[in-house]
Amino acid sequence: MRTFLACLVCCFAAQLHAAKHVVLIVWDGMRPDFVTESNCPTLFKLSKQGATFTKHHAAYPSATEVNGTVLATGVNPARDLIVGNHEYRPYVDELSDVHTEALASVRKGDENNHGEYIGVPTLAETVRAAGRTAVVAGSKPVALLLDRKERTSTKEGVNLYAGATLPASLGATVSNQFGPYPDEDATNPSRIDWTVDALITDLWSNGVPAFSFVWMNQPDLAQHRFSPGSKEALASIRNSDDNLAKILAALDKKGVRDSTDVIVVSDHGCSTIAETADLPGDLAKAGFHAARKYKTKPNPGDIIVASNSGSTMVYVIGHDKKIVNDVVNFLRKWKHTGVIFSREAPGAFPLKSIHANSPEAPDILISLRWSQGTNKFGVPGIITTDGTTFKPGQGAHVTLCPYDMHNTLIAAGPDFRAGYKDQFPSGNLDVAPTVLRVLGVNPKQKLDGRILTEALKDSQPQKLGEPKTRTRRLIVQNWEQYLTYTQYGGVEYYDEGNGAQK
Repeated sequence: MRTFLACLVCCFAAQLHAAKHVVLIVWDGMRPDFVTESNCPTLFKLSKQGATFTKHHAAYPSATEVNGTVLATGVNPARDLIVGNHEYRPYVDELSDVHTEALASVRKGDENNHGEYIGVPTLAETVRAAGRTAVVAGSKPVALLLDRKERTSTKEGVNLYAGATLPASLGATVSNQFGPYPDEDATNPSRIDWTVDALITDLWSNGVPAFSFVWMNQPDLAQHRFSPGSKEALASIRNSDDNLAKILAALDKKGVRDSTDVIVVSDHGCSTIAETADLPGDLAKAGFHAARKYKTKPNPGDIIVASNSGSTMVYVIGHDKKIVNDVVNFLRKWKHTGVIFSREAPGAFPLKSIHANSPEAPDILISLRWSQGTNKFGVPGIITTDGTTFKPGQGAHVTLCPYDMHNTLIAAGPDFRAGYKDQFPSGNLDVAPTVLRVLGVNPKQKLDGRILTEALKDSQPQKLGEPKTRTRRLIVQNWEQYLTYTQYGGVEYYDEGNGAQK
């Protein structure tokens, strides 16, 4: 009898972890409303073979580095410690903001934070710690955040990020085989073509690892330059789709397609710029000492503005409460303000309410204003940006506009229900817990996301009750702002937020 029960337990466990491999693919900036048979036939077909998450959410701020790290860790920005693409980290640069995915930021960040620039282990690190294999291949520098540890041997895992490699010694081998990394505007091959070719040929040469993390830089780049819905953006979606087909064909050729879960997700959505702002210029006109970059070390009370396109971060040197409060008061009258968050200033939502209160978070975070209007291609989502090189008519994101916050998630393979449309709220926060669940790997740390059990074939869906959508409102004098979010399974998913003078 014991033997029989033991066999049942083993069979059940095998069913729960049917996949021997997981391939997690990010289509940077892919909006769910562009997942159609004509735009991306391979992804559309995959959605019919697996599960489509119809109420999927980016983390806020809806920026690449923020969501890349959330996808890689399964914890909120306050815990993974990346709250923006651009942050003020004075141990890296005292004079201006820095790119959080840049190699110098990563290396100095680990040095400054005792090896914890990212506050918790990433998926690649967790899978390897469990004795399994993992590789990362990305056509954008954000891929460094997914797997950043220095190494001298490929036995410790491989990361191919924006043409560079870990270990560094692998770089010459890849370049000799596939040529130099393409320019940003190259189309034959594109950066995605080059990266995927290297993945399936070189990184998978000894077999498909237990976990592969693939980052495609499109359609984000084309949407930024030409806006969502443009012919260039649609062409970039097709290029990503062609490379998805290439990955699936490689899995077929290696005989592991039936034992591989393929998950396609985007880090965020994208909107169209209607107007651009200059926050430090307007602060200076109002009597504040504010700049994006200083020539000498800023003094206490000086303000550094770190633009993240559709959201902007304000750092008051020394965290003077009066100056912070004065800036918040200014922002409530600034015509571009959507939603104001702050460490503790009255008249703003607290940063902790969106889990963005990392130790190095800004004093103030502003999501800029948006509207439901459409661009010249009939695509909805119109936003204001600050301090970006992109102009009106081009694309951007990082606001609390629903078209920035609602993104794509499709999963197919032995663990996922076929033809399933998940009507429950989900988010990028849930991807890592679900990947680890289907691989049968237990993380050492508690994750903030939930396992998407309702979409798994052989898993008992958790009884999480009904989703509850709520709206926080804040009215101060003539200013009113709101934040709408959905609570489900102990997770908060941010739907939208905006503000206006009454």
